[in-house]
Amino acid sequence: MGCLIKAKYIDPKICIKVLNHRLRQRILHKLEVETVDGPVSKKELANAVGIGYLELVYQLNKQLKGFWEVKGERKKRGAREEFIAPPTLNAVYVMLGEEATVYVLDPLANIFGKMSDGTRCDFCSGAQKAKCLERIKSEECFTFTPEEKRRLERLFAANKRIGAPTPMDRIIGCVALRSLEGEGCAVEVCESECHFVKKVRRG
Repeated sequence: MGCLIKAKYIDPKICIKVLNHRLRQRILHKLEVETVDGPVSKKELANAVGIGYLELVYQLNKQLKGFWEVKGERKKRGAREEFIAPPTLNAVYVMLGEEATVYVLDPLANIFGKMSDGTRCDFCSGAQKAKCLERIKSEECFTFTPEEKRRLERLFAANKRIGAPTPMDRIIGCVALRSLEGEGCAVEVCESECHFVKKVRRG
């Protein structure tokens, strides 16, 4: 089974709302984990996060719009119960800040912060990174011009990602490089080779 990682640029105002708020990070992480095999009710998500239902609804409706959507509903005791999930599973959000600083929201991996602080690939072995790189090297979105390659190298250096780029470096760099065009990046790797997907599915 394939593991599809979709990365896209995120509005700075929305990004900062999450970067500066640990509870919102917990909600996004649990939302990804709890919905890996299907949508979850808001009450179930509130229990997983460890907060009250009304607090969860407030955060979802006021602060985290765009990170979730209703996938289904059912009537329960005269009320309507909604089942939600992220619009795109295993999504990674990228923002380019001042002085070429790249910020990353990777809810599934529970990573929220600067690219220089690390990505999910940093937890994998060199052999595993090589397997994933081999799998994604033919992806069309990684076809860069010589000038784009130089810009990418400068971007990685500015964010202290020195050495051979990891798969996530390439995915994040692709989105950051082409953010002005509004382009995203979608990459499929083998689930059996992805540390975080395996970890989530094991529970």
